[in-house]
Amino acid sequence: MNGNSGIRFNSWCRSVALVIIVGSFASCSLSSGGTVRTESHARPSVSVDPYQIGTGDELEVVVWKQPTLSGKVTVSPDGTVTIPLVGHVPAAGRTADQLQAELRDRLGHFVKDPNVMVRVADEHSMIFYVVGEVHRPGVFTLHSGEVLSQAIAEAGGFSDFADASKIRIVRRSPIEVTKVTVDYRRILNGHDLDADMQLQRGDTVFVP
Repeated sequence: MNGNSGIRFNSWCRSVALVIIVGSFASCSLSSGGTVRTESHARPSVSVDPYQIGTGDELEVVVWKQPTLSGKVTVSPDGTVTIPLVGHVPAAGRTADQLQAELRDRLGHFVKDPNVMVRVADEHSMIFYVVGEVHRPGVFTLHSGEVLSQAIAEAGGFSDFADASKIRIVRRSPIEVTKVTVDYRRILNGHDLDADMQLQRGDTVFVP
């Protein structure tokens, strides 16, 4: 065997040994209990609708070059705001753009070509309630995309007497009241993750 052949043979031996060693480590890694498993579950896509103004929200109304008509107003319990010159204007249930168009139309009777801007300064109506067998029942701020499990966590979790199989969510609209009963145990054990439903403004979560 000449010198070059010997070098190639030794290099081939080292390559084979390296493959065997790497394979051994891989085998040990797979057979050990340290493997991390990640599971993904597809969820239905949720369309994001424009924010609807609610009672208690604070709005900022700006009428260009009209400081006496501009300022912050709060949506009253009857769902209206009071604007100089035009009086009470329905606001609850509308978007800022819709209210802006309404004010532009009404103010047009008093101001030539009014330039009106409306924005929600503080979303006081974005709340939900958790009552019953939780450690911290009360009123909570509703965050974007918040689901039932997050609401329960915000309320401090279940008390020792809670019945997780009969969680009720009460949802009110101007035309109906909807009651949904959720077996929360199926969320905890991962059998029905879709039951971890997204909350809406004004929902009441009752834990028996």
